[in-house]
Amino acid sequence: MPAQSKPKTLTRLLDLLQAIPRRSSVSAQDLHTRLTERGHAVTIRSVQRDLQMLREHFPLEVNENSKPHSWRWGVEADQGIGGMNPHEALMVALAEKHLRTALPGHMADSFDTVFEEAHRRLKKIDGPAGMPRWIDKVAVVSPGLTQHAPRVDASMRRILSNALLKGEQVEVYYARVSPTTPDRVHSQRYILHPLGMVLRGSITYLIASQGWGRPPGFYALHRFRRARPLGHPVDLPSPEWTLDGWLASGQAQFGMRPDKPPLELSLACSQMMANMLREAPLGPDQEIGSMPDGRRHVQVTVADTWELRWWLLGRSADVQVLAPVALREDIRQSLKQALDIYDGQFVMPFTERFEPD
Repeated sequence: MPAQSKPKTLTRLLDLLQAIPRRSSVSAQDLHTRLTERGHAVTIRSVQRDLQMLREHFPLEVNENSKPHSWRWGVEADQGIGGMNPHEALMVALAEKHLRTALPGHMADSFDTVFEEAHRRLKKIDGPAGMPRWIDKVAVVSPGLTQHAPRVDASMRRILSNALLKGEQVEVYYARVSPTTPDRVHSQRYILHPLGMVLRGSITYLIASQGWGRPPGFYALHRFRRARPLGHPVDLPSPEWTLDGWLASGQAQFGMRPDKPPLELSLACSQMMANMLREAPLGPDQEIGSMPDGRRHVQVTVADTWELRWWLLGRSADVQVLAPVALREDIRQSLKQALDIYDGQFVMPFTERFEPD
């Protein structure tokens, strides 16, 4: 029989791998029949050679005590054709440590099978006795202040997830905190059009609009008190709207108004901060230059958001806003207010001291 082309050989091998069962066993003769049904002109002897070759690269098991020999996938193959290689297992172990801290427990639990496979793979390559296990050599450290994920009602998550997947509107009661009476939570009724779901830090948000041409917004899952699917199709903000496009426009940053233009931000930074921004730029058009006083000048286009202001205030000892003038004045006023608080010249709205129970 003439040699087959590489594409045909690859297709035959992939079909052969797919024909091998995971829970039961099958003979080479049965596999030959299945390949023939899929249009492969191959002999039983070729199938036997293929199986022996594939066994060297994939977790295949053969029962040599049966007549004829029978084949099946090994337990390591539960997560795909070849299971995980060591590098993939290490990355999954790292992802597990992130998910365990970032996601509510019941969400992370859905990945248990994948995590178990990574643990099994890493256990096989653990080093000599006394050495740390591979799983103990990876860690996740969150930037900033660590916050625990709030509890999300399982039924709320299920209803909202189903509505998102089906593209259906939902009637919800959503808890909002009043800025004047923060200890009181008011539930408000909305008809929402689910458009996406975003994990931001430790909090999961439903991205949804209220219809009638209104822009999408963030709705924290842990604040939903009631939800009921309506069966009506979701209306997109526009025919070309996509979640990725919406996020890429900067909408994932809190406080951004859709009609607000981006800022041409000009900063004077310390050398340390300039080095950090050089490694992790604020935007694709960022430029860094020198200043006469030894500091570094940073020019970049950014979205005008609360996040930007929080970032600038949190790094005020290393970053000075030069332009735009309005933003510079906002930051100056905020810093002055903070100084007045520490100097005892400003009374905060909440004067009651916190006393532990």
